[in-house]
Amino acid sequence: MTVLIDRIGQTGVDCLIWVGRVSKSEALALPDRVDPAQPQFGYRWISYFDSTADLSELDAPCLLALRDRLRPIVAVLAAKGPFRMILATNSRYNDPLLAVWQAIATLDADYPSNPTIERDIPSAARALGLSAAEAEDARLWIESRVAEASRDST
Repeated sequence: MTVLIDRIGQTGVDCLIWVGRVSKSEALALPDRVDPAQPQFGYRWISYFDSTADLSELDAPCLLALRDRLRPIVAVLAAKGPFRMILATNSRYNDPLLAVWQAIATLDADYPSNPTIERDIPSAARALGLSAAEAEDARLWIESRVAEASRDST
């Protein structure tokens, strides 16, 4: 699995962690793994793209399809509170694709997400209202999940 979904400890922030090669089918299956009716999924998210994330298979039609599949999920999550998605990247390789995703999401008035891009995990966590200490804990937690995923893939 190259897209991990989990909650960052007790922070109330959910996380998508993108590691390794992500295929179109994996990306498009992502919405099926989030049940917005479940209490563990909230309205504050970090989507972290590790330096190992290879999103080269994801093109504009795939991103549009992903947005359309996420639309009903994000709508339910937004009903829980003001929906925020922060994109954090450890790889400039994926920056152009993230910029396209940001434009696709932001320019759609009916899509209740206006993702912002931060250069690192602590900045993303702080943008979601976490304290400096909580942001550092979030960084350590995400990095441990990345290391675990890397071990599992070998």
